[in-house]
Amino acid sequence: MEYKKHKNIGLEIVVIVASVLGLMLLLYFVMIVSFQSGATSTNVTMRLAYQISQRIFTSPTEDQIKTISLMIRYGAHLGLFFVVGLVTTFVSMVIFRRYFRILGVIGSGAVCYALAYYTEYYKQFVEGRHFQISDATLNWYGSLAGILCMVVSYFLNRLLVKLSS
Repeated sequence: MEYKKHKNIGLEIVVIVASVLGLMLLLYFVMIVSFQSGATSTNVTMRLAYQISQRIFTSPTEDQIKTISLMIRYGAHLGLFFVVGLVTTFVSMVIFRRYFRILGVIGSGAVCYALAYYTEYYKQFVEGRHFQISDATLNWYGSLAGILCMVVSYFLNRLLVKLSS
């Protein structure tokens, strides 16, 4: 019995370390993407928008390409920060146990909120980029959706475990 306890503690430590390292790698990726120059960011988005618009329309207009570019940009904000919220909440739920999990979820919400604003705020110091409150709001909404998804999946998992026993 004592051996199993030590084996589980070792496994928990491995899971916690792997989760934190994964989170750090994700946050590093967010920083790299957020601090690209304006020209690089625009070129990538417009190339992708042009390719998508060619598949949708026979001869896309400049307006259609710009609209698709805007949708890609908004989707990128929401999607990337959805993953950030999901992973941050997962890590906090792995680290914090029992009644302290709520503090972990609140803490992950605070981290996501700060990151959502921070990445937009510091864009104004990057060449060709600028601060947009609408992008910070999209970042926060994406994070919030990820947090809610993780919390709901946690409670569904607990319900399914309870129902199966």
